[in-house]
Amino acid sequence: MTLKNIQRRLKPGARLVVAHHSAPDGTAERWLARSAAFADRASIDWGKAVSSAEIAGRLPLLSGAEEEDLLCEAGFSDVELFYAAFSFRGWVATVSEA
Repeated sequence: MTLKNIQRRLKPGARLVVAHHSAPDGTAERWLARSAAFADRASIDWGKAVSSAEIAGRLPLLSGAEEEDLLCEAGFSDVELFYAAFSFRGWVATVSEA
């Protein structure tokens, strides 16, 4: 819905750049668990900590193919991954001509 609203407000031919955190290998729960492992364990109250499964349920991390599909479904074309490193992914897409 959000992507469709953005697409609707942009002029045909305009470019959209999206950059965000992402699970590099498409397995959100594994990535979130790995990220939690780097936390400062001395100051974490593990009794109050949320599990990686709970986080994955609340914070959907999509695969690259799913992200590309969402941009295309929202009316963008020429969708390209322009950046991928560690836990970041960046996309650029064009608003399709009317």
